[in-house]
Amino acid sequence: MEKAIVKALLEKYWAAETTLEEERQLAEYFKTAGGDEELVAYSALFGYFEEEDNIVASPDLEARILRTITPVRHFSWSMVAAAAAIFVVVGSLFLLTPVKRGGMTDTYDDPEQALAAVRHALLVASNHLNEGKQIINK
Repeated sequence: MEKAIVKALLEKYWAAETTLEEERQLAEYFKTAGGDEELVAYSALFGYFEEEDNIVASPDLEARILRTITPVRHFSWSMVAAAAAIFVVVGSLFLLTPVKRGGMTDTYDDPEQALAAVRHALLVASNHLNEGKQIINK
């Protein structure tokens, strides 16, 4: 294959536009490529890809993984059960215990005044957010 074609295919490859056949052509070229200094680095890259394709998992991989994670599964389920029990106890304490106001009283007796105060607070917050947005846009 000519050097110009290889360079064009490499450009397509880096842009993720090559087909599988074009990638196979590149891999084959770099497997048998001569000593072109400009393309030597690509030979190592495509050689690495070929080595990685030949890696095979050992036949007992699944058994080793299951042996490793089996004790963890039992541990994690017991921890989940304990956490659920604690959650139920704490949650029931909050739900069944009457809430004491601690001397707090409403600020406004009139709902219209409360609504006006909330609107004012939201307007102030909105103005501050808009000022921040303007600073960011600058």
